[in-house]
Amino acid sequence: MRHTIIRLICTHLRPGAVVSWQGRNLDFTGVAFDGGDFFGAVFSGGTVDFIGAQFSGGTVHFGDAQFSGGTVDFSGAQFSGGTVDFSGAQFSGGEVNFSRVADWSHPPEFSWGGSPPSGVRLPAHDGGEP
Repeated sequence: MRHTIIRLICTHLRPGAVVSWQGRNLDFTGVAFDGGDFFGAVFSGGTVDFIGAQFSGGTVHFGDAQFSGGTVDFSGAQFSGGTVDFSGAQFSGGEVNFSRVADWSHPPEFSWGGSPPSGVRLPAHDGGEP
């Protein structure tokens, strides 16, 4: 059921959606993600909360997603298993905040080399809990 809901939300976040939810506030607080596909989603404006979300199994794809304005907050989120893939994601403006996650023992995969793009805040140190 969760995967169906995620698929429906993502359909509305992709370019060309008949009814676009881009720029709207979305609240994924406390959601357990054990899979799902945000591939190509556009987060442009608004506030998207993944506060306390759990990424602990399966694969969640944010590949080729666009983060351009607004705020995406992962405070208290747990990255403790599975794969969370931001490969090819574009970050231009706004803020994507991973700095206060609860568990970073299995961090997401990013495709940038070296420092994160402007506006992306990571935990103070790698591995384990922040």
